[in-house]
Amino acid sequence: MFETTVVESKKHKVGLQKLLTLPVSIALHVIVITAIVVGAIWTVEFPTNSPAQVAQYSVASAPPPPPPPPPPPPRAAPVQVVKPVVEVPKNIQEMAPTVVPEKVQPVAAPPSNAGAEGGVEGGVEGGVAGGVVGGVVGGVITDTAPKIEAPLRVGGDVKAPIIITRVEPQYPEVARKARISGIVIVECTINKAGDVTDVHVLKPLPFGLDQAAIDAVKRWKFKPGTLNGQPVDVLFNLTVNFKLN
Repeated sequence: MFETTVVESKKHKVGLQKLLTLPVSIALHVIVITAIVVGAIWTVEFPTNSPAQVAQYSVASAPPPPPPPPPPPPRAAPVQVVKPVVEVPKNIQEMAPTVVPEKVQPVAAPPSNAGAEGGVEGGVEGGVAGGVVGGVVGGVITDTAPKIEAPLRVGGDVKAPIIITRVEPQYPEVARKARISGIVIVECTINKAGDVTDVHVLKPLPFGLDQAAIDAVKRWKFKPGTLNGQPVDVLFNLTVNFKLN
């Protein structure tokens, strides 16, 4: 009987502790959460200025309006053209001659010793401008300066000269020992007499072969070139061949 009483007493104490644990736990949680919220709110710093003041300082002032455009320049005054007034004499009919003279006086001619424009001092009256003192009236002005005729190129109406006498060149001994051979081309003038003058080398050879060619062609003789059947000086190219035996 005693043991039964002790067991019931223990059961009664355990049930009472279970009932008190839940409200105590809830109360502790509420206290902790409240303390955290109050601490967070306590550390927040609120602005000292009101929202109206903050908005007033943050809005920038609008720029001033642009200045008005300048007025247009005044129009220039029109230029008045003044026409000259020609005064006609009232007695213009009385000023005109009414009687035709029987004889009109001729205008005096200038003195004859005034000379003519372009004339020469000491010339003859009635001479031709550009004439020579002492010439004949009505003569023809001629060019007395000697004319220099340049040699012509063969072609067209200019006929080529024809060779009559050909002299073989002397082969230089140095060129012969060096076994030099080939051709030398020269340009020359063949005058009206058929002689060769003004020789110029166009294609030379060494060891004195070009000079030997010049000496040879100067001794050649030609029938001169012609223009319309008349002999003329012509430019002509000649070829001299040097060949080893």
